[in-house]
Amino acid sequence: MAHSTLHFAAGLALGSAATLPPLLKAWARGNTLAPQFARMFAISYATGIYAVIPAILRHLGVPDAICDAPIMNIFLLYPWINIVKPGAITSGPLILGALLGMQYAILLLALIWVKRGQKK
Repeated sequence: MAHSTLHFAAGLALGSAATLPPLLKAWARGNTLAPQFARMFAISYATGIYAVIPAILRHLGVPDAICDAPIMNIFLLYPWINIVKPGAITSGPLILGALLGMQYAILLLALIWVKRGQKK
């Protein structure tokens, strides 16, 4: 079983990728960014949680045969990731940390951008 952080990172990446273009579009237009950031965080973390549902089910006592069944691929390819990257004890936290750092960096850049715009 791959580490849950790898699955959460996959969901976070998908959610971030889906919500980043509208955020960047709003930024380029000079629109308010707070709703776009809230949307990005909510969707990316919800997608991350969605990706670890089979791990949560396993923790609650659902048999491995069900949690690793092909039908569980609806949870962002959960069984497939377990086959391709078993364990993932190291890569999961590293990828998750990089994604969280990317979100934080974008937020800081937006704050700096807005502060510089207010000074003019």
